[in-house]
Amino acid sequence: MMNKDEFARAVERSRQNLYYAALSVLCSTEDARDAVADGIAYAWEHLSKLRDESKFDAWLLHITYTQAKLIRRKNKPHEDVYDYRDAFSYEDDTSGVEFFDILSRAPLNELERRILTLRFLYGYTLTETADMIGKSAGYTKMKYYRALRKLADTKGLI
Repeated sequence: MMNKDEFARAVERSRQNLYYAALSVLCSTEDARDAVADGIAYAWEHLSKLRDESKFDAWLLHITYTQAKLIRRKNKPHEDVYDYRDAFSYEDDTSGVEFFDILSRAPLNELERRILTLRFLYGYTLTETADMIGKSAGYTKMKYYRALRKLADTKGLI
């Protein structure tokens, strides 16, 4: 099991991507920060439930998405992530924001968003992604390519 320092390092590596993932669901900078904080707190409290440390990124991403959906149920989401671009003005690279803006507007389900996030932001292969989400490689590839087609078919997103 991870100790406190290992947990902190793993969270710090993922924090920005977790924030973008929450933002893609909530479209509110404050709510996204809350979702990430809630997700990290939940993960720390339930760390003993993580069976395979190699799946930590996917596990924490799933928890963050769940927390974001809980917050979204309580609040009315905002219209467009681009309204919050100023929140990222301190960053040179805003490609993560653009990626999650596209994901937030695309007709994707949560699993498709998770697959694309693990693949493009975390850099996992499709086989590694399949293992992390607990699905077969064939099923994951099918969902991945369907998600890419949905992105390509959605007018005005790309």
